[in-house]
Amino acid sequence: MLHRPVVRILAAAAVFTLPLLCQSTDPKAGDMSGNGPPAWTLSNGEKGPSKEDQKRAATERSLSGFVTDADGKAIAGAVVQLKNTRTLQVRSFITRDKGDYYFSGLSKDVDYELKAQSKGHTSSSKTLSSFDSKATPVINLQIK
Repeated sequence: MLHRPVVRILAAAAVFTLPLLCQSTDPKAGDMSGNGPPAWTLSNGEKGPSKEDQKRAATERSLSGFVTDADGKAIAGAVVQLKNTRTLQVRSFITRDKGDYYFSGLSKDVDYELKAQSKGHTSSSKTLSSFDSKATPVINLQIK
């Protein structure tokens, strides 16, 4: 009987000592683009994203989309290939059950060519341009 209350007290103490994420009420707080201090602070006084994370967010982005057949039905198991036009490096992703794919860590300064293949058929090639300013562009591919 003596051990149970001690365990409960320790468990409760552990919950209350974890750092919590709090939004700053400082009107000068900035955004993740490096415009001022971070708008989020941990309750233990630590700031939000590091400068490295902010630099990475400023130079990298992700890409997502869906692969469908000619009737618009999702294709699971299709191979989506993403080619860096500067280095010619090719990355691949096998679409999930809903036909979706995702690439992260893409340079904003590079153009990428994208195509999908499934069961001997290939989609037309599409380009993610370095001039596309979207942080998370979406490119859907159709295999005919």
